Formats: sequence, structure tokens, C-alpha cells
Amino acid sequence: MTKQNIMAIVALITIGMTGTVYAENVEVVVPFDSHGQTCTFDELAVEFQCVWQGYKEVYTMEDLKEYKELLSVERYDQEIQKLNEQALAEIAIEQAKLTPDELTIQKIEKKLNKGIATAQDSVHMNLLKQLDTCQQGYDANTAPFQEKREVTKSSFDKWSYNNIDYSGQVLEIVLAIEECRAQIHVFKAGVGYQNFPTGDDDYQFSLQDVYTSDVQAVNFADHTSTHRNINQALICDNNQFADTHKIQFGCEVLYDGKTAEQIKLENELRFGTNGTIEYKSQVLDDYYGFMDTYGNRQATTDDKKVEEEIATPIANEWKENNNFYQNHLEE
Repeated sequence: MTKQNIMAIVALITIGMTGTVYAENVEVVVPFDSHGQTCTFDELAVEFQCVWQGYKEVYTMEDLKEYKELLSVERYDQEIQKLNEQALAEIAIEQAKLTPDELTIQKIEKKLNKGIATAQDSVHMNLLKQLDTCQQGYDANTAPFQEKREVTKSSFDKWSYNNIDYSGQVLEIVLAIEECRAQIHVFKAGVGYQNFPTGDDDYQFSLQDVYTSDVQAVNFADHTSTHRNINQALICDNNQFADTHKIQFGCEVLYDGKTAEQIKLENELRFGTNGTIEYKSQVLDDYYGFMDTYGNRQATTDDKKVEEEIATPIANEWKENNNFYQNHLEE
């Protein structure tokens, strides 16, 4: 930014064709560095205009040639350096866009231009320039027994004309070419597999598709740990083994949902542990009471007389109330 003084000339036209020339100093602030100015005065419009010529922030090579006389030597060298750095940066950006194969081709082309490239370099470059692919497992003939795969090869067919060392990337491409040639015979051999199911149609039933992933055929954690545990389920849950064998093995055998120990405790609570069977019956209690007091004794004449006296009124009452007996007496 610079400050410059200019002489502003204003023409005042008065009545009577008389005029007065008026001059005034004005300070103008120019918001950039300038290397020259031009001013014009329009008498009819009474306008005084000035133009300041500044320096460009960004120069091209053509601009530098145009402004070389106006720029200082130091400024000119700085702008040349900027353009060189910009050009190198653009080259680096373009280089970054290239694939590794394209960079290799570019490197070999530079060697060819210098006349230092070898036959191996030439074969390598031509192989890379004509890269192609062949497919495996994509057609009906090979899909049943080949995984889908693309092989990167080259369409350059003169790689065998030169006696070169097959190594590195050249060897990889040549092997891919031979593999793709062999794929033609593989395709012919797969004619009998055309109707085989492939992809999602080639489904093999698996229990893992039915049960959740946490259900395993074997207990992996148990089989991979060190312990003395025995898997009793192979015997305890197997109906081919008798209950006696299961008990000897330590299995828990249930009878109507109860273990043998539970049944034993219930029987002891019900029948006791003295070896006798006890029944709660009033009839049996009366019978055993009679046997204890009388039934187990030898009856005497007096005992018979007492029982007869007891039985006589009972018999008479029965006779009186028994119609069959009364009818028999009347006859």
C-alpha cells in the first residue's frame, strides 16, 4: 500500500466564456505496490482519472517475460523459483495418480529414450501395456469345482522371442499367461459338471443352520481343559444300560420322578424301621383286642353258660322279628 500525491486539475467554466484554471493537491492511498500510473482529464465531463499499475500476486512464465524489465532481479528470481516448485508439485501429484504398473512403464520408457534399456525391459514394458484377465469358476462348466477368480495376464504374445531372465513381475505375468492357456482345457474337461448346483443352490444341510451358534456338538471348553471329570451322560442318559448298572456307575435313577433314597425315606416315615408292617384299621384293632382278652383262651362250662344267657334274649328277639321263622311255626 502506497501514498502518492497527484495534481488534480479541475476546469471551471463560468458564464461569459471566461474560465479559471484551478489546481489542487490530493493524497491518494493505493492499496498495493505499483510500478506506474497514468492519468487522463475529460474536459467535457470535467473528470480527472488516474490508473495505478500494480504487481500480480501470481505470475505465469509469460507474465514474467512481459514484466521482467519492471521487476527487480530479486523479485524475478523469487517468481521463477515459485513456478519451478509449483511445476514439481504438479508432477508429483500426477505421479501419485499413476498405478505401480504405470510408473514401471514410465521408468522403462525413460530408459528407452536414453538408449540404456535391455531386452528384458522391453518385454516387461510390453507385457504391462497389454495387461488382460481371464476368469476361473464363472462359467457353468467350471463353477462346480473352481472358486470364482480373475487371473491377471497379458495379451502380449512375443515374450518368448527373446532370451531373457524370467524373474520378478515378468515371471508372474508369464505364469499367469500359461495358467489362462490351461484354463481352456479345464473348461473342456468340465462339460459333465454343467448341471451341478452352484452358489446358493449348492446347499449342504447343517445343524448349525437350524440351531443357534452357541449349540455345539461337543463341549469345546470341557474337551480342551485339564481335569478328571467324567461325562456320565453317555451311560446315565442311555436307555441301553440297566438301572442297576447306572446306579453302580453313580447315576441318579428316578422311579416315578423320585430317587431310591427319597422312596426309602417315605417308606420309613410310613412303616417305621422295626421290620414290621403296621396298618391303621379299627376292625383289626378290635380283632386283636378281642384275641388278647378272650379269643385266645379255652372256654369253660361257666363261660359257655354266661354266653348262652347273653345269646338267648338276642335269639328270641331275632325269632320274633323274623317273618320267615314265624310263618314256619304257623304251618
